[in-house]
Amino acid sequence: MRGGIAYRFLDRGQESILDAPFFFTNDYPAMANLKLSAEQIQQLANQGCSASDWSTVAVHPQCNLARLHRVRFHGTVTIGANDGSVDVDGLDLPCGLYDVTIADCQIGDWVRIATIGSLISNIVVGDNVLIQNTASMVADQDAAFGNGVELDVVNEGGGRGTKILNDLTAQTAYLQAMLRFDAGFTKRFQELVDEHVKAKKSPKGRVEQGARILHCGTIRNVHIGASAVVRGVQVLEDGTILSCAEHPTIVGEGVSAHHFVIAEGANVKGGVMLDKVFVGQGTKLGKQFSAENSLFFANCEGFHGEAVSLFAGPYTVTHHKSTLLIAGIFSFYNAGSGTNQSNHMYKLGPVHQGVFERGCKTGSFSYVLLECHIGAFSVVIGKHFTNINTPNLPFSYLNEEGGVSKLTPAMNLLSVGTVRDGEKWPKRDNRKAPNKRDLIIFDVFTPYTVEKMRRGRDELFRLAETVSREKEFVVYGGVQISRLLLKKGAKYYSQAIIRYLVGKVWEKLAAALAQGKSWKESVDGLRAPATLVSPLEWTDIAGLIAPRERVIRLAEKVRDGGIKKYEAVIGELADIHRSYKADEWHYVLTAFAADFGIAPFDLTKEKMKDILAQWKQASGSMLASVLEDSKREFGALSRVGFGVDQTEEQKTRDFEAVRGTAETNSVVQKLARELAELDGHYAESVKSIDQAPD
Repeated sequence: MRGGIAYRFLDRGQESILDAPFFFTNDYPAMANLKLSAEQIQQLANQGCSASDWSTVAVHPQCNLARLHRVRFHGTVTIGANDGSVDVDGLDLPCGLYDVTIADCQIGDWVRIATIGSLISNIVVGDNVLIQNTASMVADQDAAFGNGVELDVVNEGGGRGTKILNDLTAQTAYLQAMLRFDAGFTKRFQELVDEHVKAKKSPKGRVEQGARILHCGTIRNVHIGASAVVRGVQVLEDGTILSCAEHPTIVGEGVSAHHFVIAEGANVKGGVMLDKVFVGQGTKLGKQFSAENSLFFANCEGFHGEAVSLFAGPYTVTHHKSTLLIAGIFSFYNAGSGTNQSNHMYKLGPVHQGVFERGCKTGSFSYVLLECHIGAFSVVIGKHFTNINTPNLPFSYLNEEGGVSKLTPAMNLLSVGTVRDGEKWPKRDNRKAPNKRDLIIFDVFTPYTVEKMRRGRDELFRLAETVSREKEFVVYGGVQISRLLLKKGAKYYSQAIIRYLVGKVWEKLAAALAQGKSWKESVDGLRAPATLVSPLEWTDIAGLIAPRERVIRLAEKVRDGGIKKYEAVIGELADIHRSYKADEWHYVLTAFAADFGIAPFDLTKEKMKDILAQWKQASGSMLASVLEDSKREFGALSRVGFGVDQTEEQKTRDFEAVRGTAETNSVVQKLARELAELDGHYAESVKSIDQAPD
């Protein structure tokens, strides 16, 4: 007996004395919370505490009541052990409850809650949590915490409604938004999503272990994940902040967010305003950025500008004021300052949308009229007042002259910037959470982009053969292309295609020959099971490069009831991701046979040497062009702003001190090495073919 009140220790899993028990995972033995004795109630009253009903307040046996001051209890409240202290803005302050109204809450071990303006209500607070100087934190019963909120993405006028979830991925969002042509799939997939949302609802809000909440305004119906730091926010309403010890999420000063999910490792601060937004893993938003009805997936960055109905696939970046991204789908994208799009013509409202395939960039104050569909890794400069449709002309420059949109095909293949992009994205994967949800293929050259180039090459050759020599340009996809650039663009595409296809085939052949296998054994080893019916048809599912038929099969499984859970869709997508290398090889076999007139496994030694010679020529030409482009970054014009009022020698030294030299730049030197080693690599390859037993 304690103070006339009976208590007992309980094993985990046994029924508690309280109607709603809360057990803690810590170093203490598993023990039930204890109802308060009369003496303890008096002690708390002397410390300025009060309760609507003391019989519904219970504490852990290791709870130090001396650390509860001016607490007003309402409903059922349980309190864990509270020895220890916590760092608060550099001060080591004791755990406990101070100056707070608490209603129907379960408080974990080693928690400090202090100076709460209104109340904390209906919240489960995990161990090692700090909540201080916050206006209020409340949760309604049966809240979904942002799960199931529908966003009008890609098309501001609606029709592509996408429901956010705390385990949404770039791929499941894409399936929701972009497969609307398949009504049966869309209906069934939305049912799976809705069923999944129901499981997300909870009778209480949660603040998970190790979270820090300081100097905040109103927080309502928000689930706050483990180790999250929420500091100085204005208001958070109806949302989830996912977080983990491996990569804590930060939501900082001045943030106002409604109907949202913020994923692990995200950093959202600096007066950001969000309404109906998903923020992906490792994403950074700040500096008064605002967004509504928008999705940002892994490693996106948004500062200063504005997003409306944006589907921002992985690595979508906008850093500048006066930049508006609206009603479009992007990925691996970089927006220049003042970038803008128009999504309506003042007729039926804002119903137009844009597709900017992976790797696109827009220059400062670029403008694009929607509808548009711009090919992968294209650069857009200037203001474009026509509907551009160039998906099969990737790696192009789109510029504007005198109000006319002009396209230079394939020129971005020769840019050192494209090489740098391909290297930087994997290195800048900021995700540290154990589960990286978005499935990403980082490669620049994939079956998706290479097949686009094959189509573009054929289209440019067709145009070159059919357009009159009297014409200065040809109109294609809403843009003008100089007639003289048609064959040149096709040549650049051909070089890139040869480099990719032959490089993939020779990589496997060389490995087999290095093992001492005969030529016949080596080429026979190139055979692969026909896993795909249409190996030339590929798509980009918001970062995941995949055969179209695998996506079709997935849609059929959902539509026909073969997939019964949202989680199973995620599993199927993971299988597609794992199958990429095998599927890529099937593509290579098919495209190689189509372009060279012979299957790789039927290659003779002489034919392979002939094809390797083509590969050497194509690789050498491309590397030389890219290397020449890189050297412009260190040329005289690049040094204009250096060594102000100094001699030419001092200008050069100033430039080199700041920018370095071509000899010290890692990207340039890698290109230079590849070019320098090309002849030797080719000679060694031919030698290995000649020496291989038949």
